[in-house]
Amino acid sequence: MKYVLMVAVSLSLSCMYCFESCADVSYADLFLAGKGYKPVEDAWPIKPLITYPTDGSTIPDNQLYREWCVKTFKNGEQIYEAYKEIAFEINYRAEPAKTDYWQTPVETRKYKQGDCEDSVFLFFSKLSGLDIDGDIVWGWVVDKENSTAFAHVWYQLFDKRGRPYIVEGFSKEWNGIIPVEMLTEGERRVPTFVLSHKQVNRVVDEILPGFDESFEDDQFPWTVYMNNSTVIKEIFQKLQVMFARYQGQLNQSLY
Repeated sequence: MKYVLMVAVSLSLSCMYCFESCADVSYADLFLAGKGYKPVEDAWPIKPLITYPTDGSTIPDNQLYREWCVKTFKNGEQIYEAYKEIAFEINYRAEPAKTDYWQTPVETRKYKQGDCEDSVFLFFSKLSGLDIDGDIVWGWVVDKENSTAFAHVWYQLFDKRGRPYIVEGFSKEWNGIIPVEMLTEGERRVPTFVLSHKQVNRVVDEILPGFDESFEDDQFPWTVYMNNSTVIKEIFQKLQVMFARYQGQLNQSLY
């Protein structure tokens, strides 16, 4: 059974080393280089360069991968385009220690770089108006080989049969939409917060504008999930700040 919001805190992870806060090392660098999931053959034999022109003109389409997305997922054409952008058109850039600035999709496209949550919100932005069966997930990834963990944000996508996939950016390959069952051998994911794709806009429109109110106030339908949770409260505060800035940027683009 899927939950719109879920809290699953693992205290043991708090003592583990966090890669993403210390270096420009992405999930793709750690786990996808030469691996990942390739449901079709590569459209080109040589891995493309990491840096691309701002118009993305040198990124060739992968028609076989496009067809796989269309066959596998509802709104597969749009999912293909959204994945192509986060996999090839932006580079991973870690933030300085003790910094957690969430870029808007506008900013990520402009700077052509970001970290995990930036790629997730960029992916979401291309699909926000569609009926997508997916979740935005905050949590931890545990590397089973060396028992280390790092904080991470990822997008979880479900295919037409309900099979779960993890969507990861930055790899510069067509290998970042991965069946969850393939991940269990080398890693373990521990979600701390899950927000359904279908609920993101509702949360932003109905809850975040009044976020300065008390968490104990019953006007918030999410109170049962968020009550006394500092982690969840911080996520919602950052969502409020980021989406308020994003809405302003979208409004400016109309003039």
